[in-house]
Amino acid sequence: MPLRIQPFEARHAPAVAAFNRRLAAAGSHWHFPESSEPSWLARVDGSPVFQEFFVAVDGNAVHGAYALQHRPAALAGVMQPTETWYLPISEGAVDPRHALLGMQLVRDAFRRAPLSFCLGMNGVSSPLAGLIARLGCEPRPVPFFVRIEHGARFAREARALRKRRGLAPLLDLAAVTGAASLGAGLLKLALRRGPGLEPGTAVETVAEFGPWADALWERVYARYSFVTLRDAATLNRLYPKERQRVTRIRLVRDGEPLGWAVLQAARMSDNPNFGNLHVGRITDVFAAPEAAGAVIRAAAERLAADGVDLIVSNQSHPEWCAALRQNAFLEAPSNFAFASSPDLMKRIRAFDPEQRRLHLNRGDGDGPWGHDPGSF
Repeated sequence: MPLRIQPFEARHAPAVAAFNRRLAAAGSHWHFPESSEPSWLARVDGSPVFQEFFVAVDGNAVHGAYALQHRPAALAGVMQPTETWYLPISEGAVDPRHALLGMQLVRDAFRRAPLSFCLGMNGVSSPLAGLIARLGCEPRPVPFFVRIEHGARFAREARALRKRRGLAPLLDLAAVTGAASLGAGLLKLALRRGPGLEPGTAVETVAEFGPWADALWERVYARYSFVTLRDAATLNRLYPKERQRVTRIRLVRDGEPLGWAVLQAARMSDNPNFGNLHVGRITDVFAAPEAAGAVIRAAAERLAADGVDLIVSNQSHPEWCAALRQNAFLEAPSNFAFASSPDLMKRIRAFDPEQRRLHLNRGDGDGPWGHDPGSF
């Protein structure tokens, strides 16, 4: 029976579970959801934002799957139906008999969603990035920034750095002598060039997004060449108030909404990159580009006050990247990449040839919770 890629239905659940078991037995850490009903962004009447799953079926067996998130976006100020695809998992990763399935999954995603994109992919040098490049996509990194709050703990626990030859003893010495703590402090003093919050600006913690977020969205979205929908209804689905470890802050200036940020913090445990650090993340932000500095400053100060050791963020737009640099963030190698479908890339380039005015961050991908061990 020829392999078919079709919507994940309840009858496929046992085959998906068996698929996951085969992957695990072969040493893969990938795992696809085993329920046809998504636990996050399930289809809701009246909402254009939802996700659905697709499975590659051969007889009674599933050999691959992917997820497709439907979420409109503004292209040059005009709303368009767009999609994000993620979690493309193929048994070809562990069984050469299915080596071509990964390409089939991506082709199917582009067929179902011509104006779609992928985020993450473990960077531009990953096998997935190479695969979609052969289909006419151009993966590009979304810049990654780090701000060190507690230098000694960072020196001891930054496992990604400590893997580099000869660096671990130097980091240990810096932690013992206090040089790491001093260096982190001096770095923040030297790099915090951004101005403080202007008079009349208030920073508030909110439980959910309201009409003020709609007003901000309507006022600002056309300032970006590409930005996915961030109205109140969408944001409350992406970041539901019952979700733990999520902080939402908004900035108000003279009674008008200036911007907002979604923050997360997690205490890592034996994480391959962060060891046992308490890591904060600026997951999502929105404001006019000129207000980026104020939003980043408020977000970083809130996470620092919560006692994190390290703050990280991925942002694509030059103004948001500049705001991070001005607030003591250093750019580091990024394993978070963006690739649009050929059709979407053509549309973006029609009005933003260098693709510089895209507003992308972790809030545009497969969810703020992630799928990797030790993630947020």
